[in-house]
Amino acid sequence: MRIPATLSKPNRQALVAALTFAVIALLLQAWRSHVLLASYDQGIFQQVLWNSLRGHPFESTLSSQLSTNVIHSGEPAGLGYARLGQHFTPSLLLWAPLFGLIGGAALPLVQVGLIVSAGLVLHQLALQLVPARTANWLTYGFYGGNALIGPTLGNFTDLCQLPLAVFALMLGLQRRMGWLILSAAVLIPLIREDTGIMLIAIGLWLLLREPKRWPIAIALIIWGAGWMVLVTNALMPLFSDDNSKRFMVENFGQYLDVDPSEGASSLSVLQQALGQPLTLLKELISPPGQTFLYLLGHGLPFLMVPLISLDAWILAGPSLLGLFLAQGSNDPLSITIRYTLLVVPGFSLGTLLWWSRRRQPIPGHRTRLAWGIAISLSLLLTVSSNPHRSLSWMVPDSVNPMVFSSPIQQWEHGRDARQALGLIPQDASVSANTPLVPLIARREVAVRYPESLHYLDRDRNKLAVDWIAVDLDWLERYSVAFRSDWRELRRIKQELPYQMRDYQVQAIENGVVVLKHNGARKPALERQLRERLAKPLPSDPRQQSNKKS
Repeated sequence: MRIPATLSKPNRQALVAALTFAVIALLLQAWRSHVLLASYDQGIFQQVLWNSLRGHPFESTLSSQLSTNVIHSGEPAGLGYARLGQHFTPSLLLWAPLFGLIGGAALPLVQVGLIVSAGLVLHQLALQLVPARTANWLTYGFYGGNALIGPTLGNFTDLCQLPLAVFALMLGLQRRMGWLILSAAVLIPLIREDTGIMLIAIGLWLLLREPKRWPIAIALIIWGAGWMVLVTNALMPLFSDDNSKRFMVENFGQYLDVDPSEGASSLSVLQQALGQPLTLLKELISPPGQTFLYLLGHGLPFLMVPLISLDAWILAGPSLLGLFLAQGSNDPLSITIRYTLLVVPGFSLGTLLWWSRRRQPIPGHRTRLAWGIAISLSLLLTVSSNPHRSLSWMVPDSVNPMVFSSPIQQWEHGRDARQALGLIPQDASVSANTPLVPLIARREVAVRYPESLHYLDRDRNKLAVDWIAVDLDWLERYSVAFRSDWRELRRIKQELPYQMRDYQVQAIENGVVVLKHNGARKPALERQLRERLAKPLPSDPRQQSNKKS
């Protein structure tokens, strides 16, 4: 692509970095989608947007399956369930029109586009404060960070909107552009119920660094904190009690002295946590090794400057505090998942502000060499970690035991899966296992297999799903090395033979099986499926790991 000659050299260099990032990220996202590496969350967001365009805002049976009524009470997932009780994300509707135009491809396009745009806005902000060479290196560090690349290549997340909004707010503050300040400040808390924490951080930074602008600082703090309190304690409970009974308990239950089934509000969690300073201190540094590596992962593409920058700790500190004090099945200290997007803006800005306060704000030759090595190392670590299996076409998913499928095999598998799923009518209800969920999500009723074969209609009647779709090949590939896949395969081998009394095989394509409730019997396909299910289950990966250790 030809870069316009009218752009200045620094802007051209930043644009080249941005376009390189965009092309690679979009290609990898397209690959993930085709070979079935996009998973459950991708399906949730598709279904939420699909339903929203059809007059049922934020509804999702896939989200319903994660609700406390399903997880704790054993109810089937149900129609009429609004995801806003789990995560309050009004800004998500901004992308509904694009989704309506181009379908599921809108989600990776929006995610990559917003992240790329964030880097360009960061570059423009940097040009206001530091020389062009420094601004360029800061931009290279931003695009080269594992903490940014990882979530960008993963399933769609509402947090992908946050870096752009935060950088836009800081640019508005720097240029004293009231409309930009107001727009960004209004948008940030609407991204998710916890993103108001960034307004608190920016407000605190203003009070410390630019005390004469205290009215704006106080307004940001009040708006950010007030909205979070209002949303988590008043608005989200209007839709469901999932935030109090599931997420607050699962993430911060270590501070609670009440029955978890009773749930807890954000205010009660805060109150009880502050009353346990020793527990807070323990959670803050535990586990110390993982915490240390997490900070190094964030700092590496910026030459470790964020770790010594007071501005970085002010701007990223509140988000870091929430992550350090949390627990849960989705490891909040994983460097490649969505939660890093709560931290990346603060560390990026902290690096910029550190350079802006130096007498010589231009990195010398040796510093640039070291910075280039640091970014290269960050990229190398990103490749070796194979975030979200995005690089599975060249990096094995497991070395011992070896798990690797050739790109051609993966491509053909994705093609054959789509052919098999083509039998399912658009208006049918479907239960599908994780790799197939994004392909069947754009419908009123979709649930996860094997967890559920039923759902509740709008009158609360329990109904069986019309179709089952299960990718046995995917599970067989990964079950030799990953215990979650092994457990799921074991369960399917136990349960599916009995479910075949009510569900008849309609297609088997490259290990992807499609069954219809009370469908026509096809003895040859039925025999083929039973033979596949009868194959011995691989050894438990955990037992194999224990033997090696």
